[in-house]
Amino acid sequence: MDRNGANSEQMESVSSRAINAERLRILLLSIVNPQVERNGAATVTRGLLRLLTSPAIGAETGCIPVRAAPCKWHRLAQAGSLLKSSVSTLPSKASFLHSRQFLDEVKLRIRNEHWDAIILNGADLLWVSEHLPGSIPRILVAHNIEHLLFDSQIQNLSWAYRPLRGLLRSDLRRLRDFELQGIRDTRNIIFLSSEDAAYATLHCPDIRSAVIPPVFPEGPVCLSRQKPGPVLRLGYVGNFGWWPNQLGLRWFAKEVLPHVSVPFQLNLFGYGSEFAWRGDRRVVGHGMVEDMERILSHCDLLICPAFAGGGVSVKLVEAVYNRMPVLANKNAGRGLPLVDDPAVVFLDDGKDWAALLNSSAARETAQRTVAAETAERFAVHSYVDVLGEFLRGVVSWAPRRSVDRMETSQVYLRRSAATS
Repeated sequence: MDRNGANSEQMESVSSRAINAERLRILLLSIVNPQVERNGAATVTRGLLRLLTSPAIGAETGCIPVRAAPCKWHRLAQAGSLLKSSVSTLPSKASFLHSRQFLDEVKLRIRNEHWDAIILNGADLLWVSEHLPGSIPRILVAHNIEHLLFDSQIQNLSWAYRPLRGLLRSDLRRLRDFELQGIRDTRNIIFLSSEDAAYATLHCPDIRSAVIPPVFPEGPVCLSRQKPGPVLRLGYVGNFGWWPNQLGLRWFAKEVLPHVSVPFQLNLFGYGSEFAWRGDRRVVGHGMVEDMERILSHCDLLICPAFAGGGVSVKLVEAVYNRMPVLANKNAGRGLPLVDDPAVVFLDDGKDWAALLNSSAARETAQRTVAAETAERFAVHSYVDVLGEFLRGVVSWAPRRSVDRMETSQVYLRRSAATS
């Protein structure tokens, strides 16, 4: 090889090392497997990963989910975790995800690879922190304020679970202490909701935080709105094995459905939706449907009744991002960067929902499209600067544009060497 060729190859190697040195390597430890799961947490995780790997940030990511697939015997495992928590140092929600196999894999990846930061994707994984090296910065993604969500669940339990309330309340107190201490220790927190951020900052004033709601990388579906037919088609999307969606459906069935006199059909989409409500021919369960365009083509108006005490309504965000008209209660929009939009209607009383559905206003709303500016608030590119600024405060890192400048200078040096 001639000298110029050797110089060129050497400079190529120097350039490659310089660029790789600028590229963030982030290990994501996750409560869900974003590759296979189709729930709200997985949707949030996929959006976060796209943000991290966007050209402006350009992070190299690794992801270790606690489980490769959701637990098959979910309720039985939850009951076991509750019993285990009475003799454990962990509250039941954390105990549910405690896994020796997962921990061994995490330790192996940290030992064998370099990571600039570790993201705990969900507060239920805060137990992992004591096993992580202190030299690597940690970030927590708080999908919810877990103890507020758990408190809401306890308050809405049916009479059959009342004998367990004392045990559940004791577990709730331990969860609150576990979560708030974990937030204080981690210090770097990404919240999905401004209300969750405000609550946590009140109790943990020394934390650094960023608010990044659920975001979506693909362009919105945005079907052209058609005049509804004789039967108004409502849509409700969610995991109907999860208690907040079950609660929302029961509320609609009790508080709204009996008072609706116009012809309508409620279409349910998502896990367990085919079994979620029977006994009313106006309610149709379609099961799992992953194609959002197919879902929206079946609906004139989406509904989003949400009553959980923490987190955000991912399905409301997804509807708004796809510019679909929505009828929701105010709690569904808690902490989200929404603005007044005539295609997004918030009502709290079931009779007000029924009055709207019985009136011409429902059909007028169904023909509207969420404004593009509203939908943009949940696009990946809208939060690149927010996440970039947050990461710069956590790790020593420069944005990708500085790498581009370095790459350009190295190309110039290679060309100069080749012609000298």
